[in-house]
Amino acid sequence: MTTTPIAPVPATTPPRSRNGPRALLVSLGTLLILTGVILLAIGGTAVWANQQRDDDGYFRAGPERVSTETSAVSVPSLELSGAGPDDLYADDFLGDVRIQLESRNNGVPLFVGIGPAAEVAKYLDGFGHDEVSDIAVDPFEVVTTTLPGGRPTAAPATQSFWVASDTGTGARTLGWNATEGDWAVVIMNADGSPAVDVDVSVGGKLPAIQGIAVGALIGSALLLTLGTAVMISALGLSRR
Repeated sequence: MTTTPIAPVPATTPPRSRNGPRALLVSLGTLLILTGVILLAIGGTAVWANQQRDDDGYFRAGPERVSTETSAVSVPSLELSGAGPDDLYADDFLGDVRIQLESRNNGVPLFVGIGPAAEVAKYLDGFGHDEVSDIAVDPFEVVTTTLPGGRPTAAPATQSFWVASDTGTGARTLGWNATEGDWAVVIMNADGSPAVDVDVSVGGKLPAIQGIAVGALIGSALLLTLGTAVMISALGLSRR
């Protein structure tokens, strides 16, 4: 009796599932598109903000009335610092700062100055003044705390530590290109007399806003394009 050997059945390789790569592409595409939409919103907000400048190119808050029975109003510490180079941080990010004020006491000369916080603190030490403890921008509002004391022994304009200052009657404007450091702002009657009563506006150019808008919109376009391409690839994979 002759037996015929049975040929072995070749093993078959199960078809590879495409669900894994497709799910990965869908997740990646969704993440890219979502990030692109967020950047689009940031860029749109920055474009809108950039259009809120005044005719001189400043973002402006105020005017707000600031009144005290003491001899000065001060912002005791404005610490400006950055991780990048000084020129990039101060000039390109903060830009120019402007303080505008006008006395409500007709004919009374005013003084406004910006100086190193430590030097200003020494000058103000011992005489009555108000320190700004909080500033709200929209609406502009200044909250102060009164520190008791006597009258200054020297007029503010005689001090040599101011990096920017202005004094005189009528409307006054102080411009300053913000630089890294710890600074203080002081508003006084020019002769150091008590009862400071002024309308104050503050503004800044903040040139970085335009850069943020452009960068965010370009980044948004790139991410949305890349995300769409990834989603199309995922769709093509699912049809195979």
